[in-house]
Amino acid sequence: MERKKSVPLTDKMRKRSIDEPPYINIMLLGSTGSGKSASGNTIIGVRETFKEDLSPESVTRTCESAQTELDGQTITVIDTVGLSDTSVNITDAQTQIEKILHSTRDGVDVFLLVIKLSETFKDEVIAAVKWIQKIFGAKFSNHTIVLFTHGDLLHEPIEDYLGECETLRSVVDQCSGGFHVFNNKNEDRSQVTELLEKIESLRRKNAYKRYTEQDYKQTQRALLLKICAAAAAAAGGLAVVAAAGVVASMMGTASTAEQAAVIGAAGGATGGLASTMGVGVAAAGVAMMRTAEQSSVIGAAGGLAVAVLAVAVGAGVYFLARKYSSKEKDKSN
Repeated sequence: MERKKSVPLTDKMRKRSIDEPPYINIMLLGSTGSGKSASGNTIIGVRETFKEDLSPESVTRTCESAQTELDGQTITVIDTVGLSDTSVNITDAQTQIEKILHSTRDGVDVFLLVIKLSETFKDEVIAAVKWIQKIFGAKFSNHTIVLFTHGDLLHEPIEDYLGECETLRSVVDQCSGGFHVFNNKNEDRSQVTELLEKIESLRRKNAYKRYTEQDYKQTQRALLLKICAAAAAAAGGLAVVAAAGVVASMMGTASTAEQAAVIGAAGGATGGLASTMGVGVAAAGVAMMRTAEQSSVIGAAGGLAVAVLAVAVGAGVYFLARKYSSKEKDKSN
């Protein structure tokens, strides 16, 4: 059920550009147990809007949204699934995020990368952050604020805390919106007002341009092309190795340096041709891509085409060299 609650605005927040849209879309992202749902409740101002619990498994199984009204502006908060637990398949999580991104009006103004303040920056949290950065691409950081939760556990200035963890400091430095600290046990609305000021500052910095579904799709196409190109290169490398084996076996039968050179050139061409064709298949697949399911099929087909080409060309080199060697033996006899 959708809940709405008003939050007082500062004079600074009331000053709007004529280009500023009358609504703000906020998406919460992070690992399981980071405090995404609790933070969403703090922003909305109603504790039971998003389900929250201390369970080690993800409480949020589907992406959910809620709204609040601020001085005529509608703020939509989107809570997403936790990303570092075994109860939610990472592919399913990505599919759900894709669906909510598709249905979100005109894209996302700001991503809140939610990280729990604790004694150690755990490996699974690092993995979740890297996964988020990877699937959303380079533009993600332009629209991101790191939101630290469990501020009540902080016993030193946040700057000192960040100075003690180089990896965490690096994550913050990559995000254009900087960071903010939430104590979700504290009902003081000033922490929300301060966050909204930072969000407004980031929106102005981006000229009120949002991260859109099209930005996401472009990132997925680039990732697909990169994967297929790598597969093509790997297949080409295998072809080179196979061709090199053929060359090595035939060198003993080559009666002249010229013949050896011909065999070697043919073998080298095998790998190069395989790689070129593989990249071509990948590019065609990217151009045809419409959904994640289609892209996986296209990627698999591209890899198969490269493998078949490498085997075919390698076999051709072998049999041509063998035939040539046989003719040379007949002449010598």
